[in-house]
Amino acid sequence: MPKNLRTFLPAALATAIGLFITAVAQAEGPDHAATYEKLKTLAGTWTGRMEDPLEGPPVTVRYEVVSNGKAIIEYQNPGQSFEMATVYYLANGKLQATHYCGAGNQPAYRLDEKSTSDLALLEFAGGTGFDADKDGHVHKGDIRFISANRIEHHWFHYVGPKEMGSTHWFLERQVETPAEPAEPVAAPEPPAGPA
Repeated sequence: MPKNLRTFLPAALATAIGLFITAVAQAEGPDHAATYEKLKTLAGTWTGRMEDPLEGPPVTVRYEVVSNGKAIIEYQNPGQSFEMATVYYLANGKLQATHYCGAGNQPAYRLDEKSTSDLALLEFAGGTGFDADKDGHVHKGDIRFISANRIEHHWFHYVGPKEMGSTHWFLERQVETPAEPAEPVAAPEPPAGPA
């Protein structure tokens, strides 16, 4: 066997095996349940900035795991004038979400097949309260898991089929400090009766 053929065949075989493994992993797609479990670990309050991680406008996000662990509510800017909520859940084993926008519409999303363990890509899956062919709405988004205490959101705004911009949020987990125990309140003295 010629020398160059002896080095070429093992290299070609290794490349073919690598491509096969990659194709199988892509065919299986993301692990929806694992992504949902990762979202559950976000429970708590996150603060940060929009657009510029150091000087952008401040933003707060709070996550709550509700309904016996079957739903996660993400509150964006809780208590503010333009508060919004997104509910994440598994439906037939597939991660889905509905965004309740301050604009009065409710776009729906599903986990994109290109998602990874560190990047949850949310693709558009319809919705209510708007016409996706002509109205403004949040069309897609993603959540990047940087570390246990840092995440990024990226939301893409569309009018009809045209992208009109996006918002990028840089968030850090806030350490919850336990509340001070309340001072005990003495029971009122019973009224004095006739002597």
